[in-house]
Amino acid sequence: MGAPRDEYQLRLEGRAELLAPARERYYRLVLVLAESRWQERLRRELPLLREVAAHQDALDAMLAPALRRAHAEAWPVSNPTVHCLHEVHSLHEQLVRDVARKLGRSPQEPLGSLMRALEDWLVTIPREIPPHLRASTALELLPDSLPALREAAAFGAFLEPLFAHPMLLTGRIPFTQVQREELRLWWPRGEAALASVWGRLSGVDAKGLMVAELRKQATRAPLHPPRTGPERLVHAEYWHQEAWARMRQLVQVRLAPLVPEPHEYLPVLWWLLEREYVPRIRLLASDALPEARAGLIEVAYELWDAQRPDIPDEEHWTPARWARLEEQAWRADEGRGGADGDRLRDVFRELIQRHGIGTPSLRGWKDSSRLVPLVQQARALMG
Repeated sequence: MGAPRDEYQLRLEGRAELLAPARERYYRLVLVLAESRWQERLRRELPLLREVAAHQDALDAMLAPALRRAHAEAWPVSNPTVHCLHEVHSLHEQLVRDVARKLGRSPQEPLGSLMRALEDWLVTIPREIPPHLRASTALELLPDSLPALREAAAFGAFLEPLFAHPMLLTGRIPFTQVQREELRLWWPRGEAALASVWGRLSGVDAKGLMVAELRKQATRAPLHPPRTGPERLVHAEYWHQEAWARMRQLVQVRLAPLVPEPHEYLPVLWWLLEREYVPRIRLLASDALPEARAGLIEVAYELWDAQRPDIPDEEHWTPARWARLEEQAWRADEGRGGADGDRLRDVFRELIQRHGIGTPSLRGWKDSSRLVPLVQQARALMG
C-alpha cells in the first residue's frame, strides 16, 4: 500500500500530484537562466522548456485557486504539500520575471506563452549549421504549429491542382471564375507566408547553406505528399515557382511583341484573368502602371486576341474590336511608348502593307509615329 495522503493533498482534489514535478522543472530552469552562458545551455535544454510549456495550462488552472484557498483557510506552511505549493508559486513568479526580462517582454504574460516565446527565440538564434545538422535544424525551425508554414503549405496545396497539368498557352486561360478569384486572393497571402518562412530560416542560417540546399530541393517536382515542415515548405515553393513561370508565360504570349516589365506581370495577369471573359474590362492605371502604358498593353493584347487561332473567323476583326483598338490607341498615344510602342506600330504597318497590296488604298499611304492613324488605316483596309 502507498503512503496515505495528507489532508491538504485531499483538499487539492487530485491535483497535488502536479506540484512536485513542477517544482523540479522550475528549479532546473531557474538555475540554467542564472548561468553566464544561459543561451547555449538552454539550447541543450529545449526538452525541458517544452515540458514546462506542456504542463503550464494545467498548473495555471490549479495554482491560483489553490493559493487563494490556502490563504483563506490559513493552511500551515509547515505541511509538506502546502510548503511545496508555495515553493512552486515562488519559482513560477521568478521564472516569469527572469524570462520576461531576457526577452524584453511583459511580466504580465502567462508563463506558458513566455516559454513558447523563449523556445522560438532560442531556436532562431543565428548560427553556423554544419552539414550533418541541417536536416534536424530545418525540422526544429519548421514545426507544423508555425502559422506561416501552415499558410504556405495551404498555398502550395491550392496551386498544385491548378498547375499540375500541361496548359495550352494560346487558348483561353482554363480557370473557372471561382478559381480565378481564389488565385488572386491567395497569391499575396501565399507569397507573404513563403517569404516569412524563408526569412525565418535565413535568419538562423549564418552561411546560407541550409537554405540553399532546401531551395535546390524546391526546383524538383515533389515525388510524394509532404509529411514534415521542410517538405511542406519545399512543396509549396516548387508549386509557387511553377505557377509563377506559367503565369509569366501566359502574359508574355498575349502581349508579344511588347515586353512586360517585371513589376507589370501581376497587375496585367489579374486584368487578363477577367479580360479573357469580359472584353470591356479595362486595365486600370496606377503608380506602377501609367495611363499610356496601360493603353499600350491593351493594344498589344487586342492584337493577339484578334489573331488567335482558337476563335471563329467572324470574331477576329469585329467592329467592336476596332472600336476598342482605336480607344486604346488614343490612350497609348498619351505617352511615347518607347521600344514597345515602336514594335506595336510595326505590327500595324505590316498589317496595312499585307492587306493593302494591290489596292488603291495603299497608294499614297503616309506612315505615322502615332498609333491612332495606323489603327484607322488598318481598319479602313480590314474592317
